[in-house]
Order: sequence, then C-alpha cells, then structure tokens
Amino acid sequence: MDFILMSEGDTPVGLTHEHRYRELIEEVLLAERVGFDAFGSSEQHVAIGTATVSAPEVFYPYVMALTSRIRFIHLVTLLPTRMNHALRVAERIATEDILSNGRVELGTGRGNTTLALRAFEVDPTENKAQWREGIEVIRRAFLDDPFSYVGEHYKIPPRSLVPKPLQTPHPPISAAAGSPNSVETAAAMGIGAIMGGFYLGYDLVENMLRLYDETLAATTHERPATPRKMVLVSGGMHCAETTALAREQARPLFEMSKLSTDAFERLSKLSQDYAYMGAVKNVDFDDEEYLFEHSQGFLVGDPDHCAEHVQRYADMGVDALVLRVDSLPHDQLMRSIELFGKYVIPRFKHPRNVVRPADDVLAGIRAARPAHEEALRRFLSGHDLEYSSEVLR
Repeated sequence: MDFILMSEGDTPVGLTHEHRYRELIEEVLLAERVGFDAFGSSEQHVAIGTATVSAPEVFYPYVMALTSRIRFIHLVTLLPTRMNHALRVAERIATEDILSNGRVELGTGRGNTTLALRAFEVDPTENKAQWREGIEVIRRAFLDDPFSYVGEHYKIPPRSLVPKPLQTPHPPISAAAGSPNSVETAAAMGIGAIMGGFYLGYDLVENMLRLYDETLAATTHERPATPRKMVLVSGGMHCAETTALAREQARPLFEMSKLSTDAFERLSKLSQDYAYMGAVKNVDFDDEEYLFEHSQGFLVGDPDHCAEHVQRYADMGVDALVLRVDSLPHDQLMRSIELFGKYVIPRFKHPRNVVRPADDVLAGIRAARPAHEEALRRFLSGHDLEYSSEVLR
C-alpha cells in the first residue's frame, strides 16, 4: 500500500497565504524523510476556507526541486473546458514529469463546489462529458504521435505533443470517484479511482472497491491501463502520542468537514450527475464516535490505533491511501506526519524491520524451542552414538 499525504493549504484566519505555503513546504519535506510515498493537493478555486492551492502545477515544480524521492499527484486537476484545456494539462504533466524525473501522477475530476463552477461559468450538466473527453485527449496526446481527436467538446487536428513525458506508457492517470457510476467509469477506462470522501462508512468504500475490481476484470482495454484503487480519508488523518490527545486536537476538523461538504447538497440539486452527493446531508457531524471510528472520513489516534485503521484498508485490498493532513496548527501537523511516518508506515512497508518488544521476541523463542528440540532428537537418532555425543557436547 502506498501512503499519500494530502494538503490543501488551509490557512487559518489571521495567517497569510505566504506563511501557510512556507509551512506546507516544510510538511512535504518532512513527509519525504519519514517515508510517505507521495504528496498531493487539490485544485481549488475562489474557495472560502479549507483550501488555498489554486495552482498546484506551479507549486509542485518548486517542491520537486527540493525533493528526490517523493512523488507528486494532482488530487485533482479539473477538466471542465473552461477551467483547463486537456491539451494544456497534457503539456504541463509532461513538463512536470521531466522536471521531477518521473515522479508525477495525474488525478482528474470535474469540480465539486458551486463557487468554482459558477466562477468559471461551468455548466454542471456538461462537465462530466467534458471530463471524459479530456481524459481521452490527454491519453492520445501521451500515446499517439501524431494524435488527433474529434468529439462534442474537443476537435483537435493531427498534432504532436511537446514535450513528451518520461514515464512509460505515461504518468499514471486516475479519477475522483464518489459514486458507483464513477467507479465503474474509471475501471472501464482503465484508469485509477480515488474513492471515499463522503463520511458514509467503510461498507460503502468496500463495495466501491469490489465494483472497481469486477468492472476492471470484465473490460477489455485497447490502450495501456493504469489501474489503481485509491481511498481518500477526506476529514483528516491525525496521529499523536495518545489517542485521547489525537482526538482532542482533531476535533476542529469537524468544522472543516461541515464547511467542505456544505456545497455537496447544493450541487446534488443542480445536476443528476451530482445527485449522489446529497447523501452527505444524513451525516451527523456532531457524533464524535461515529466520525472518528466509523465514518471512514477520519483516521485519528496514537500510532497503534492508526495502524488498526490502516489494516482495515489493507484487508480491503486498497492500493493507495490518501490522507488529508491539514486544517490544524503547523506544529501539530508536523508531529502527526512524523509519528505516522516513523511508527505506522513501516508496519505495512517494512514489517520485518520493525523492532518488537523484548518480551515478545523471548516469547517467540520459547514457543519455538519444543519444535527445535524435537527436530534435533530426530537428527541425532539417525547418526551413530559417537557423532551424537560430539554434537551434544
């Protein structure tokens, strides 16, 4: 399982965006040091609270130059034509792929706030079709030379992409998939799916994962596929020395969750394509026990408790876990990243290297002794007495 640190640069009242961006850079650098596989941010425009990263394609190259191992994934690039022309996205991703030495991935979506959609004059009844055509344009630009495309929203004559990306067949592509229909679409297209984000419990995510596998297996893909089952913990991951402390520090995340999901119900009324988002109205954001332990929107606790939650995802067959670490004071975020990287990630990446308590090791040694002694007796019984005596000495 891959572990992806996600932050949207949430900037508290009284702080400047400049200062928050400098903090965010420190958080990404720490994430690389302690073992996170990737960093990602969403593309949010004219947002009020919760997110400030409107130009990740500008932010990423700066941090790419400061890092050497950690990957960068766009979570997500918006593909309505009024926001991002698909050919421009292909050009930018190819450029980032070169600058990062093959460390970039493209997550895609169609927008989930009325603030942004209306600001860019995006029709919510058309942006799903625009997203789908945009994916095809990007893949053709990456794979075909020359490429062309004719559809409802794009009509591109034969051209050759400049520059070309480094990764083969191309940087991995995925899609935000909040509904079963979106999950099926992503799997049928042969791209990754970023699932979760609606605080509706683990069963929903598990069903989505199963649907993705079934659809992927039943589909023949003409183009190279980049399948990946990714799950988003959208409310937040927060790790502290004790679970009680982690919960106390993480409670402000509930307000962030209320604010970020406030647009979901409004969107659900604007287009049938967003109808599924209306289910969030049934979530009780005052039910602390449900949110922390059962909603799938949070991963909060001490390292042991966090590892228990991660194990649930591992048992489901999740390929990558996207953990939002944001909307709390910088020092708490740094400590959370450090604890999770040092004490949780290794349990799933390098379990044989995790140091165990001495009592556990001794208990294992004692439990193994009878089998070893029996094997030794069988060995000695097959040799002459002189050799046996020598071994016993």
